[in-house]
Amino acid sequence: MFFLGGQDSEAEDIVQDTFMIALPKLKDYIFKAPIYAWLRQICLHLCYARLHKRSRMLVSLEEDLELFMRRMASERLQNQDLEVAKQEKLAVLRDLITQLNPVSREIIQLRNVQGLSYTQISQALQIPLGTVMSRLARARDQIRELAKEPEEGVKILAKAPKPQSAKVFIDPPR
Repeated sequence: MFFLGGQDSEAEDIVQDTFMIALPKLKDYIFKAPIYAWLRQICLHLCYARLHKRSRMLVSLEEDLELFMRRMASERLQNQDLEVAKQEKLAVLRDLITQLNPVSREIIQLRNVQGLSYTQISQALQIPLGTVMSRLARARDQIRELAKEPEEGVKILAKAPKPQSAKVFIDPPR
């Protein structure tokens, strides 16, 4: 029993199973040999059967683990490739932003890098909300144009989505 593990809950199950098998057959037992030997044989048979079942289960679990590890390694490689491509695009975008005029660069930084809302940008720069929107649109157009220029050799960002139709905002009466 101890080769299954002294603290193993399966050991308790095997002892119980041993008695469940032995008790109905006790009436046929010939008491010439000690009963301990008979019970031990039943118990050993159950232990070997349990170990065999465990080894099959372990092989199956090892195969599953190996398959899982291969998938994880493959996904990690794909994610690294995607991350490298993303970092390259971000580097190109940063370079393009540095080529903008200071006003456009500032508004792009506030919106896209710091994540400020249009209203917050309007308050920070002390300009009307409509001016914020138009400056952002112009700055984004400048970035698209810079990305299309052949002298830069970069067309990564040229597939940026087209600007949607301009929305007209009317300032509320004061």
